[in-house]
Order: sequence, then C-alpha cells, then structure tokens
Amino acid sequence: MKVVKTIDAQGLILCQDITKIVRGEYKGAIFSKGHQVTSEDIPILLSLGKEHLFLESEESNLIHENEAADFLYQLISGKFMQPTPVTEGKIEVVAELDGLLKVNKELLFKLNSIDKIAIATLKNNQKVTAGQKLAGTRIIPLKIESEKLMNAEHLVGKKKILSLIPFKPVTVGIVTTGSEVFNGLIEDSFTPVVKEKLSHYPSATIKFHEIVSDDPALITKVIEEMIDKGADVILCTGGMSVDPDDRTPLAIKQTGADIISHGTPVLPGSMLLIAYLGEKTIVGLPGGVMFSKRTVFDLLLPKIIAQDKITKEEIAHLGYGGFL
Repeated sequence: MKVVKTIDAQGLILCQDITKIVRGEYKGAIFSKGHQVTSEDIPILLSLGKEHLFLESEESNLIHENEAADFLYQLISGKFMQPTPVTEGKIEVVAELDGLLKVNKELLFKLNSIDKIAIATLKNNQKVTAGQKLAGTRIIPLKIESEKLMNAEHLVGKKKILSLIPFKPVTVGIVTTGSEVFNGLIEDSFTPVVKEKLSHYPSATIKFHEIVSDDPALITKVIEEMIDKGADVILCTGGMSVDPDDRTPLAIKQTGADIISHGTPVLPGSMLLIAYLGEKTIVGLPGGVMFSKRTVFDLLLPKIIAQDKITKEEIAHLGYGGFL
C-alpha cells in the first residue's frame, strides 16, 4: 500500500473503513472500504484525525481485514449461527436459536496464538438465546499475510471453535425431601427457588412434583416413578449434607444411577450430586441453592437442560473461577 496526504486524496479509493467515535453516543464506519473520496469528505476526514490515508499500490499476498474477518468467521462458526455484516474489519457470530454454547477453548487458544489473528468468544457451556452475539473475529492490522490464514485453516481442520446445542423439550420432576416439610412443620421454600431458575428455560416443563420424608426408600420410589412416567431430569432438593438424617444421596444411589460426582470444587453448592440413569439426569441439590443467589447449580443448569452429559473432569475444572 501507499500513503497519501488526506488533502490530496480527492478522487482516490479508500482501502479501509474509516471509523467515527462519539463518546457514549456512536461508534461506526463513516466511510467504508471502496468509497471514493470527495472534496466534501476531506474536512470530515481531517476532523477525525486522518491526515493520511492508505491506498492500494500493487498486488501482493496480503489479505484485507474484511476478507480476513469473513475467512475467520467461516473457520470458527458452527450450525445454527449466522454472521453480522462485516464492518470496520470485524464480523460477529450470532445465535439463530436458544441453546447451549460450546467453545473449544484449547483450539481457540492455539488459533489466537497465530500472530495478527484475534477471535473473542463468550465462555464455554453457557445458555444463549436467539439473536445473541457469541463471538467476534478480526485481524489486528489492516492486512494479513495469506500464509497466516492458511496456517489457521490447517490448525482447525474440520473441527469447529463454536458449536450450539439447541434446547429441546425437557420434562422435569422435582422431589422435595425433608420430614419437616413433609409433616407440615415448615413451608417448602426450596421448590419456588428451583422453579424460578427453570423459568428462564422455556423448553423445560415441570410435570411432576412430590414432597417426601427423609426415608431413602420412599425417595428412591418417587424418583423411579417419575422416570417411568417420562421425566428426563429429576431434581432432588435438600438432604445433601453430612447430617445423619440427610439420606438423599443414598436414595439416588439405590435407583442404580451412575453417580458422576457427589461434591464439586465450587462454593457455594459444593455438596451437589450429579448422576445418570441411562439417558435420565438425576441431581441432588444442596441447601445452598435455596440460600445463595448463584451456585454451582447455575453453572451446570444450561448443560442439564441441554442434556449434555457432565463428566467428572468437567466438575474438577469448575474450581477455577468457582469461588462464586
């Protein structure tokens, strides 16, 4: 490229977007790539601090930022996503539907380690809604060597940085445990909290709810009955601590479910239990979920509703940033 004084640029073609920023009001391209500079444009460009402009000089192996952003979008995006129009050398990735966002963090790190490439995403395993922006792609300079983009393509291969698991209809059963609630000594204040959290997931329908005592055999029986009637997810509230009367973990174990983890490196909510009985999910919710605004249950709920199975390794990784 060559550099031209703005006062001498009349009639020339811009090879970059020119951005205008008004603090708190506006940020966007006031002149786009390909615009032919007029005499009226020159005072505006000078007011933006553009005393010089970049213009094409000859063919090279350099790729313009707009084309590079589109290339990177195609590289990282997955199904159920669409791009924004390219502007100021940037394209953003938008969700087409509600779902669970998956981000390949290790591959993203390697991609961003290539000089001049910049890709920013939302965090992994979070709930997203239709129309929400998931990521942005761009290069740092105005142009980038084609070899760098080819290296990025080779690195990613057929894998995707971003994927979206749509939320499908899920039937939920709530088993409220506790002899004090079952016998009417205190009001059930746990179930309303769970219902409020589930209200943010339109695909989840609470079809079953039972209040039972701390008898593990009875809790097991109710869980099994809900599953037989079609529940996909069973949430057992209470009875998860180390007290001798807290028998919910035993009740879940007696169903024959595979307990992935009883305990998480997250505070609050460390006593949460995750188990699977075939394709059915059973969760033991500790009392902290009722008391605290944000717990491990909020971190895992998007995966639970998407029926994206949780692993022991994922639970262990929650400790980083898990002091809520």
